[in-house]
Amino acid sequence: MTGRAAARLAALGVLAVTLAACSSSPSATGSGTSSVLPPAQVVSGATGSWATVVMGHLDDPLNTFGELLYRPGGPDCLGLVPCVPPAWTLATPAGVASNGGLFATLATGGTLTVGFGVSLDLTFSPLAETADQGAAWSTGVLSAGLVPVTDALAASGAPGAPARLALVSTGGGQVLSSSGDLSTWAVMARRAAVASAAAASGCVAGPLTAVAIAPSGVDLVAATCGSGRRAGIFRVGSGGTAAAVTPVGPVLPGPVTAPVRVGRLVTTPAGVTALVVAGSGRSRRLYLATSDDDTATWTVSAPFATSGAVVASSVDPTGGMVVVLDTGGHRTAATAARGGPWTTLPGLPAGTSIVAGGPGAVFSALIPSGSTVTVDVLSGGSWIRNQLLAVPIQYGSTGAGGGGPT
Repeated sequence: MTGRAAARLAALGVLAVTLAACSSSPSATGSGTSSVLPPAQVVSGATGSWATVVMGHLDDPLNTFGELLYRPGGPDCLGLVPCVPPAWTLATPAGVASNGGLFATLATGGTLTVGFGVSLDLTFSPLAETADQGAAWSTGVLSAGLVPVTDALAASGAPGAPARLALVSTGGGQVLSSSGDLSTWAVMARRAAVASAAAASGCVAGPLTAVAIAPSGVDLVAATCGSGRRAGIFRVGSGGTAAAVTPVGPVLPGPVTAPVRVGRLVTTPAGVTALVVAGSGRSRRLYLATSDDDTATWTVSAPFATSGAVVASSVDPTGGMVVVLDTGGHRTAATAARGGPWTTLPGLPAGTSIVAGGPGAVFSALIPSGSTVTVDVLSGGSWIRNQLLAVPIQYGSTGAGGGGPT
């Protein structure tokens, strides 16, 4: 076992004992409540990129595991073909059941916060946080389960001065805040308050879909709007202190078909990025909305027409995005730079879960299958095999999680 792996295990040992006491293991026959997994995602910062993927036997909740991968930052490829980005490595925090999938949020200072989804008999969400690319983890517990949306967690601030938000399912949807350890949380906003403010702006609010902390310290929550052209993004606080709920989302250009759903809400070094999905089926349109800081002014892309549903998304440090779309089992990918138009990528390799941006704007397709992740990179208009990563999944280990570094 490496020194880094030993540090992970030591940091998470106490939490594992706590979880064992709070949650009984499901029977070997597969009883228990299946979870809804959060979509795959990639978040990137100055020190590198983090990806969440689902692996194992996906038709068996007992043997489906969320895994966390890390790729260090690397130099620009300077136009070289093929460009070989740094390799991905396994970084899943050990000792916690990950059958409910993983959530990840990256503060601009480099601290990564990871949440574990509810699954089987696990009815709350354990948390882990690292400020040194996974060499050591601090841990905590949310007493409620995270909502299975990509941005159910948000974090800001330098190590030692944290600010965090969590979107939990309690009471039909609540925003919790924490400025201390990972187990100390308070209610900042409830869905009813967001719905009331939304109604005043012409939005019939549906479910809460994301949380974020703007670089200025403004706390944000997003919701689906069943009417209107405004994206449902609301200010709910600042610096962990609750405030009157105020609509701050952008108005989408042109005719808009409801519902309007904020699928991503992410803070990057460049500001706030939102993925807004309007309509459904053949009327579906995607918008990339970006704001430099305080969300008072937004830049919104032209609409991208697609009948595909967004099943995974990647955000780069500049606020650009890559989305993976699924249309009846056929997957494609589209990308938009901050302030730029949407473009489609060449046909994806079979089995692609998510596409990440990378050094020199190189795109990497992550293709999990069983206990292996294949990585293809886009070079010269074609996908080229770049890496095979073996993940030591412990099948049947619902009380201890899936793969873990060895």
